[in-house]
Parts: sequence; C-alpha cells; structure tokens
Amino acid sequence: MSATDAWMPPGISKRAAVGSTGIGLGLAQSSHKTALLALSMYNAHVALRLKETVCDQPETSARMHIGQYGVGIIYYVVTPFAVVVDSYVMPGWTRPPAWAALAGIALYAYASVHQWRCHHILYKLRRRAMLQSSGYVVPEGDLFSFVACPHFLCEILIYLAIWTATGFQATTLVWTICWTVINLGITARETQQWYRRTFGSKYPRSRKALVPYMW
Repeated sequence: MSATDAWMPPGISKRAAVGSTGIGLGLAQSSHKTALLALSMYNAHVALRLKETVCDQPETSARMHIGQYGVGIIYYVVTPFAVVVDSYVMPGWTRPPAWAALAGIALYAYASVHQWRCHHILYKLRRRAMLQSSGYVVPEGDLFSFVACPHFLCEILIYLAIWTATGFQATTLVWTICWTVINLGITARETQQWYRRTFGSKYPRSRKALVPYMW
C-alpha cells in the first residue's frame, strides 16, 4: 500500500487506482493509434516510390554511387523508428486534434498526387529522349511551372504532412524533416544551376529552385 492509500478509504483507493489505470491505457491507445496513422502514411509513400522505381521509371545507363545507395537504404529503414521512438518511448502523446489529422492527410494527398505527376513528366521526357536519341529538355507542366525540382518539394511536404497528422508530437521526426530539407535543398540548387548552364536563355528565369516565388 502506498502512502497515499494509507489515509484513503479502501473503496475510494481502489476506484482511484482503476481510474488512473484507465487513463493510462487510454493515453497509450491514443499514442498507438496516432503512431499507426503516421506509419501507414509513411509506408504508403515508400510503397508508391518502390512501385515507380520498379515499374514506371525507364532504365538508363546512369549509375548511383554505392555510398548514396547505402545512405538511401538506411534512411528509409531508420525513418519509421523516429515515430516509434516518440510514441512508445517518450511519454505524453495524446490524440491529435481533428483539424491536425485532417490537415496532415489533406497535405499528404496533395503532395503525393503532385509528386506522382512530376515524376511521370520526367519519365516521359526520359523515354522520349531514349527513343529519339535527343538531348535533355526543360520539364514543363504541373509544379514545374514554379520550381526546378517540384518532386523534391513534394517529398518535404509529405514528411511535414506526417508530422502534422501526429499533432506535431513526433519530435524525433523533426530531425528527419531537417535532414530532408538540407539534402534536397542542396540538390535542388545544383539542379537549377545545371538547368541554367545547359539551357541558358531557354530556361525560365522566374523558376525557383525549390520554394515557389521565394527560393
């Protein structure tokens, strides 16, 4: 018996213990459901990317450095643990507000659809170049009208959407978002510079690297 139970009537002490246990179980269930939502969103994203890579992306002679390949594999394997660590190890997760869950899902759907469209614009250009033995062309359409690498922008938005759907409680996921922003931001900047060197005046001067109208 605890020091608190010593001065409480047996019935009240028992009800208090049952009540506190129920609250704890309720918080744990909310935490697990929120984590399940986040992990489901992430797994759906990875599954779509895998399908595009295996079934949709044209094969070329281009090769990826083994170091980059290894980092990519580790990244996609480790990232889900950011959500698991937060929800199971760090206490205090509660059910996210309905508006946060809905906003996260809506942003996720928007970013996923536009990333799919932008990927397929690039796939079509690659197939055309392979069939006609032509060189590179400037991508047009969808979010390419605003930025050089809209598929990178959508990737960042997808991770922001997952974080939003947790009610901004997945604090470890913030580090994943920071890594994604830095990594893709550098690559987007280099891609834009390559476009400008390659196409010169034919490349739209108003098109930004990653963030529409800003950068």
